[in-house]
Amino acid sequence: MTRARETSATVVIVDDDDGVRLSLESLLEVAGYTTVTHASAESFLDSDWPGGPACVLLDLRMPGLGGIDAHHQIRNRDAELPVIFLTGHADVPAAVQALKQGAYDFFEKTGFDHGQLLERIESAMAQHRQRLAHRQEEQALQSRLLTLSERERQVACLAARGMPNKIIGQELGISERTVEVHRGRVMRKLALRSAADLVRLERFLDD
Repeated sequence: MTRARETSATVVIVDDDDGVRLSLESLLEVAGYTTVTHASAESFLDSDWPGGPACVLLDLRMPGLGGIDAHHQIRNRDAELPVIFLTGHADVPAAVQALKQGAYDFFEKTGFDHGQLLERIESAMAQHRQRLAHRQEEQALQSRLLTLSERERQVACLAARGMPNKIIGQELGISERTVEVHRGRVMRKLALRSAADLVRLERFLDD
């Protein structure tokens, strides 16, 4: 079983050329990827998108909605989904411009090297896996933050700013010992191991 299969990675192929879609679909499925194909950008944008690690191979020039405009809509919906443009030689300047606007990479369709394309796709997948994991960690943290009482959150906010327990107690009108108790509960509820972990959460606590 390939790494792609193990992580349920999906490559979405968006190209109006039937031959290109079939060729890429065959290549990627042999490499272990799940593939989804669309003959137009509109079809892809109207579809259900993959929920796990994914990458989009997007033709730069298509009838109807072109690749550049489709890319703008993709980024508006999910800025973390990596897009690799498929281009002709004459389209390279436009593809370079797309990179500046957030595309992950571009690849010339004419005489392309299969190995290089697979390497770029896996690199994009690795980035997307990392971003998805980070998003899941933040969502889990937000859920844990909801378990804090109002007083615990107050203590956590001040502690995250590096304030000593004694000063926190003075700020909140409670004893230093009470601060220690609340701080201990915060550490347990948020699954934190050190004061440094708490400091790194300051931006979440201030939300």
